[in-house]
Amino acid sequence: MESQKAMYQPLMPPESKDCECLTDDSRSTNDDTVLLRHQPKHKWKRWIPNPVNGMLAVLIILTCGLIVAVLTHKQSDQQCARQLSMWSPALDAVEYIQLDFNDAFNSTSIYRGPPTPEREEAWFNLTYKHAIEVPPERLRGLNRSEADHLKHVPPEVGTGYVALLEVFHQLHCLNMVRMYTWHLAGKYPGVPLGLSDNELKNRLHADHCLEALRISLMCWGDVTPLLVRLGGPAGARADFETHHKCRDFNKIESWIEENWTVV
Repeated sequence: MESQKAMYQPLMPPESKDCECLTDDSRSTNDDTVLLRHQPKHKWKRWIPNPVNGMLAVLIILTCGLIVAVLTHKQSDQQCARQLSMWSPALDAVEYIQLDFNDAFNSTSIYRGPPTPEREEAWFNLTYKHAIEVPPERLRGLNRSEADHLKHVPPEVGTGYVALLEVFHQLHCLNMVRMYTWHLAGKYPGVPLGLSDNELKNRLHADHCLEALRISLMCWGDVTPLLVRLGGPAGARADFETHHKCRDFNKIESWIEENWTVV
């Protein structure tokens, strides 16, 4: 028996590879069997990006860039000071310096020792400063309101409120304690400025100042390591000349001298 050769026909004529054709069920080879011819598909259309996908890709790139910028951005000392402090106009003057404290037991300073005219003048100049104005819109950020019966600045100055810088109140308290101890030791010829003839008032003032300084020291919580040096009569001693990063006090003092508004 003669074997039948397999007959194969292409599913689509060569000349119609770029189109799709529908034929009737009779599989007639007549030309009139073509029922429908679609428009040729342009291959370049498949490369047109989907607008939504494009926008999503751009959004992802921008988000990643923003995250990298935030993680690698280093804030300045000024920015950190503003973030970690209550509002104050004097924040404009805040700059940081590194220094060693000069506070050994045998150190000398114009502020240290029994009363002298020069020493009293130095403490006076350090502590007695003029006031500033706080605008009304800043009260809320300081946890205060007009209902707290705050003192207004004079009308010729503005519409805000009278305020001192806390650092000068703290220094004032330190000076009060200093004068009180030397007054009790009989080192003043009379009653020093800031104290009175009433010993009870002096005691209350000194107690207030000690408490103010305690609160301030605990608020700032200086965690700078204080090392111990070997040697000396005791075999070891605390190194009180610690290395610190401090706000430049001279800058703050210059700022208040130039920007005070209320006597």
